Amino acid sequence: MTPKGISVIIRTLNESKYLPSLLENIIRQKVDLPVEIVLVDSGSTDGTISIAKHYGCKIILIQKDQFSFGRSLNLGCEASSGLFLVFISGHCVPFNNEWLNRLIYPLKNDLVQFTYGKQIGGENSFLSEKRIFNKYFSSKDKIPQSGFFCNNANSATTLEIWKKYKFNEDLTGLEDMEFSKRLVNDGGLVGYVSSSIVYHYHNENNVQIKKRFEREAYALQKICPEIKFKKIDFFRYLVKSILSDLKFCFLEKEFTVFNIFSIFRYRFFQYIGSYVGSNIKDAEIEKIKESYFYPISNNGQIMEIKSRKKEEAKLFQSPIRKKIVALLPMKENSQRIINKNFKEFNGKPLFKWVLDTLLSLKKIDLIVINTDAGKILSKYGVENSKRILIRDRKKELCGDFVSMNRILYDDMKNIDSELYLMTHVTNPLLSKKTIENAISIYLNNKVDGKYDSLFSVNKLNMRLYTEDIKPFNHNPNILKRTQDLENLYEENSNLYIFSKESFLKSNSRIGKKPYMFITPKIESIDIDNYEEWEIAELISKNQFKS
Repeated sequence: MTPKGISVIIRTLNESKYLPSLLENIIRQKVDLPVEIVLVDSGSTDGTISIAKHYGCKIILIQKDQFSFGRSLNLGCEASSGLFLVFISGHCVPFNNEWLNRLIYPLKNDLVQFTYGKQIGGENSFLSEKRIFNKYFSSKDKIPQSGFFCNNANSATTLEIWKKYKFNEDLTGLEDMEFSKRLVNDGGLVGYVSSSIVYHYHNENNVQIKKRFEREAYALQKICPEIKFKKIDFFRYLVKSILSDLKFCFLEKEFTVFNIFSIFRYRFFQYIGSYVGSNIKDAEIEKIKESYFYPISNNGQIMEIKSRKKEEAKLFQSPIRKKIVALLPMKENSQRIINKNFKEFNGKPLFKWVLDTLLSLKKIDLIVINTDAGKILSKYGVENSKRILIRDRKKELCGDFVSMNRILYDDMKNIDSELYLMTHVTNPLLSKKTIENAISIYLNNKVDGKYDSLFSVNKLNMRLYTEDIKPFNHNPNILKRTQDLENLYEENSNLYIFSKESFLKSNSRIGKKPYMFITPKIESIDIDNYEEWEIAELISKNQFKS
């Protein structure tokens, strides 16, 4: 098969935090070539694989004892069908929808044989790391550049060039620079594209910072044996970089306690790692290779999972797993009805109707409100409490075109529960009794394994037609009574009940074995326009009169 298009190759190990944003941004890229995504995973346990399946990635698995950074990239390239091979880290996110087009432009026009782009830190990145990014990734293009420096957290080459050189599978890091060094020695060219930008997120503890610089320093000795890093270099670089960072903080008015502490911490572990890696003996490397390739593991246990559980415990204010958590997503703006969620509906804000109903249910342990309108909620007296947790919606999850499943996944990743009940603030007529019935049906059927999830529906007994006026569920020549027609059901978005396990299997709030729960017709209005608003409010007012 003739290679064509672009293959984006991603290495992953427990990258669920940023992977949805990365994949979403790849899909949105403005390019005139077909794009496939190839994900090479080395043992994720946090839902990374489920996310990749949800986005239709081609998934390649590599065993832990077979892993190296170069080998995983080679496997990804072998599985690719693209003419252009693009490499991006699983914890990077493109800055805009021009990232991909700009990165491969010099390759398409035969200006160079290998490109790499700019990297910047995120809001929570260490100040020292941001300064490292600024040092190595300037605002000026270098097409071509002199030398072989590059970084494959954001880089690209062609299938032809990869086949000729391939990545070194024995190095503990810097396989990209070793690749480009051989390329440049043969007369090839490397280009830096400053307008192809990604956010690079490193959420590392002290050990992970040290290990990263240690393995890269060891690899650098193999690539450039003439470079030496002595004890005097450790002290000289440490003092110089700390003073430089502190001066920067002072001039940029970022002189905070957190920044000062992080500077000393980051720079110390950066340079102690560099010193150890530069001076380690080859005979010792096999003993510690696994800690280089799997820096998050400790005696077979994943440190990242431990950390995540600690965060969850803080959010719950208790380490005990919740039985039922209600998820109530709420955004500030709405398209058809301005400020809909906070507009007065029969005497109180629309969102209060469902919230009050959920609070009245003693079975529900916690109500999680994922929102970009925390300040507005505060004005109405809705704050964090024992039964309400307000989660600030991440920027990458805001917008009218973000899948609700992504928002739910973010909540589940941070809030543990035996089951989740999800509803909308646009269902003000949904009653306590109906929710209780749904919970009871779900629990009774889950025990014997008949169903794994539940979603609410309207039963339709009516004659339906397609857009081109073809009968859908009846024969006009045989007029059956509507109650004798085949039963059809409409998902009404009132209510969903599911577990974390069912969600991960289907990548959706509706599992693979769902139960269709028919809600009372009078309660099933999901307000989406002014007509539905008026009907629902009339029903609500009538209910209170009676």
